[in-house]
Amino acid sequence: MKRPAITAALTLALLASVTACGGAGAGEASGDSTTPKAGGTLNVVRSNPFEGFELDKETLNSSYQISQAVIEPLIRTTEDGTGLEPGLAESWEYSKGDTVLTVKLDADAKFSDGKPVTADDVAFSVKTWQAGANYGATYASIASTKVVDDKTIEMTLAAPDTALAAFLSWATAGVVPEDFGGRTAAEYWQKPIGAGAFTVSEWSANGQVVLTKNPDYYRDGGPYLDKVVSTYASDPNSITLQMRSGQLDMADEIMPVTAATLPKDQVKAQPQHLTPVLLMNTKDPALADVATRQAIAYAIDYAAISQSALKGYGVAPTGALPTNSLNWAAPSQPYFTLDAAKSTELLKGQAKTLSLVYPNDPSSTLMAQIIQQNLAAVGITVTLQSADSATAFAAESSGEYQLGIFSYNAISPDVADPAWYVAGTSTMFTGLPADDAITALTDYAATTDTAKKKAAVTKLQDIWFEQAPFVALAHTSALEGQRDVVHDAHVTPWGTYYLDTVWKN
Repeated sequence: MKRPAITAALTLALLASVTACGGAGAGEASGDSTTPKAGGTLNVVRSNPFEGFELDKETLNSSYQISQAVIEPLIRTTEDGTGLEPGLAESWEYSKGDTVLTVKLDADAKFSDGKPVTADDVAFSVKTWQAGANYGATYASIASTKVVDDKTIEMTLAAPDTALAAFLSWATAGVVPEDFGGRTAAEYWQKPIGAGAFTVSEWSANGQVVLTKNPDYYRDGGPYLDKVVSTYASDPNSITLQMRSGQLDMADEIMPVTAATLPKDQVKAQPQHLTPVLLMNTKDPALADVATRQAIAYAIDYAAISQSALKGYGVAPTGALPTNSLNWAAPSQPYFTLDAAKSTELLKGQAKTLSLVYPNDPSSTLMAQIIQQNLAAVGITVTLQSADSATAFAAESSGEYQLGIFSYNAISPDVADPAWYVAGTSTMFTGLPADDAITALTDYAATTDTAKKKAAVTKLQDIWFEQAPFVALAHTSALEGQRDVVHDAHVTPWGTYYLDTVWKN
């Protein structure tokens, strides 16, 4: 599941309003309640490359997974992924009408070279995040920082922002030493020193990443593992064989078709959250009419997608935003379902020919074939254009497409996270103006009242339902392959987990 970075195009919108952020719930992986055992090596396979430790260039869940184990953020998500808990920050508190966020650091927090984590390090980290071309806009609402003492920092915000704390739990907001510990940025990112549970022994994008236990880790007990070896493997058959033979302990982000080949007790499914979508380029003359886009949405057999492409791990969509996210709320009317008669009525007899670009993984391929058949039934001819995931994303993000299959999710526990992603990417690369959505998100971030937050989310859902720039195809589970020797891997609905809690028997 790919979660590309929010681009700098969002900067002006964020400065004009506020930032907000989000995520979802999670489930604990299998394991008993016996006392954790120290030692051993965890062998993990990932289905995506590792993009390196430069925080602003990380876009994949697999990169977040590894990065946060080395360069830990201020705040952590809870084990079930539905809330926030102390990390390097032992506490955080809003004041002055939610325009000042005061963060107190854990007294024992230190980098893996033994030096303490200080407020000066955090102030430098904030500047580092804000300088990023991809995620810098996410932290644009931090107008200034003030070092109160070695372990306390104040962040003054440009406007009230009740969701900033969730943004501080992102792996891309890892805390780095002031001035990169006396090295150049390039030297630091190649072999970083962080305050996480592990240190870097070696890494490569398309090969192994080897992490070694940090003996100075500040959290009591962990990490239990001596070493983590994460290997890239793009072939689903290879993943299946290695899991079955015991060469692997875990397989991250496996696809439903891979899960179907593993013993049931080795597949851990999280609450449905990951959301594949059909993008519709509103700038293309063939899709400029909202009635045409709605007609396409009502022509799709969502049950077939869940059962066939997602092998039963998906459910029919109930809104445009990923479910199992804090403050999620449904649209004010039922979401799209298969209704061929309504689709035909909206099309008014207009025959259309459209192209559909999609990544060539098995699940997306099946989705594309189902959509092609569904639209043919209402008089729309669809030409399929398969591509590798990078090429498909390049076409969609540049607007060089008509229809496209994409997937998105939160990376922290707040529904405003994926909502800001949609708004900050020209309504997920569809070209629909995001002004109304940004207004709703500003309202969301400016209040602590749950009812008002959910009302803002319903407004967002209604905008994206009525305009139909994209349509959710399902809400599906993050799937983890895991043998029974592994315990306490608490996988979030977006598919990541903290390595410091994991142990092997």
